[in-house]
Amino acid sequence: MYPLPNWRSPLRKDLERLTQEVLEAKEKLVGLRKGTLVDDAFERVGYLTAKNFKVLNYPRDPLVAFNPSAVVKDGRVFMFTRFIFDYYGYVSSIGLSTFELEKLENACCLNLSARLVIYPTTVHEVKRGAEDPRAHLYGDGFLVFYTAVGLKDGDLWPKQGVAVLDENGEVVEKSVLRLGDVFPPSWKNTTMIRPEGRGLVILTRPWIEGHEVIWRATVDAEEWVVDPSTMRVTLVPERFELKVGVSTTPVKIGSDEYLIGWHAIMKDDLSYRNGLAVVNGDGELLGISEYLLYPKYIEELYGDRPMVIYGCGLVKHKEYIYWIGGVADYGIGIYRAPLDKVMEHIKWLR
Repeated sequence: MYPLPNWRSPLRKDLERLTQEVLEAKEKLVGLRKGTLVDDAFERVGYLTAKNFKVLNYPRDPLVAFNPSAVVKDGRVFMFTRFIFDYYGYVSSIGLSTFELEKLENACCLNLSARLVIYPTTVHEVKRGAEDPRAHLYGDGFLVFYTAVGLKDGDLWPKQGVAVLDENGEVVEKSVLRLGDVFPPSWKNTTMIRPEGRGLVILTRPWIEGHEVIWRATVDAEEWVVDPSTMRVTLVPERFELKVGVSTTPVKIGSDEYLIGWHAIMKDDLSYRNGLAVVNGDGELLGISEYLLYPKYIEELYGDRPMVIYGCGLVKHKEYIYWIGGVADYGIGIYRAPLDKVMEHIKWLR
């Protein structure tokens, strides 16, 4: 599936250790989840499509708007949405919209202005642009991890893009993560748990010798390099899943407890399903749910990529958790559940 650049040699010993760690982790972690569908854990609030957005700094209208990330700052929701304006190259960009937190319940009725903030400007984005953001508050501004899709030997090469934005949403730094001194054949699904010194504790999913699992690691926030020695496995796919990935920015729910969303692709029907997990500040798994959100209605089943809910945004407001996610690669769904009810579905591991 992926090109195989000569990236192994500089990391030969590290890759041997990481591969062995994956195999050992699968022995311990496979079987944590049974694949149960928890019906109506989240209430459907409503849906947005590209028609809800007016892009201000680009002369075309988006065809689709999906897979948004969201953070709350000063009583406002800052939503980073993936836009596509064509079906010829299927090139993505990320736009920023903002609205009052109190209007989250009625967001599906809003007419939102958006400004493209992350779009192709480097060789890393030259093929498919910038996809699937995970946005975080960072200093006075924002930190956004996203999938930067370029080329390698004529094939797609997804790398883990990172953008630092100021308080006005202007990009002040753009880079891509490296593993040691090299780029893996594929790297996606990164979210920050917390800062640590000059670095960040992250959850992430690089391609490691055919394995795509969720790792906890530390990244240098000046050089954007992950030290392989800091990597430990947090979550692996179950036997009935093709892949599992971390989806959302964490929501802090305790002194050292963070609620995150994850997604899985099923082997039997290739649908995307979503669950929640609790990790500590080091990214260690404390508890996990079964599937709490999965495609069920026509808005989620039928689209450019059928049978998908891709829950990228997680927001706590009053007693509720709001899950904001892409539906079928064309639109956005907003889902709601009381936090105390959500926590009843967590299976605690420690």
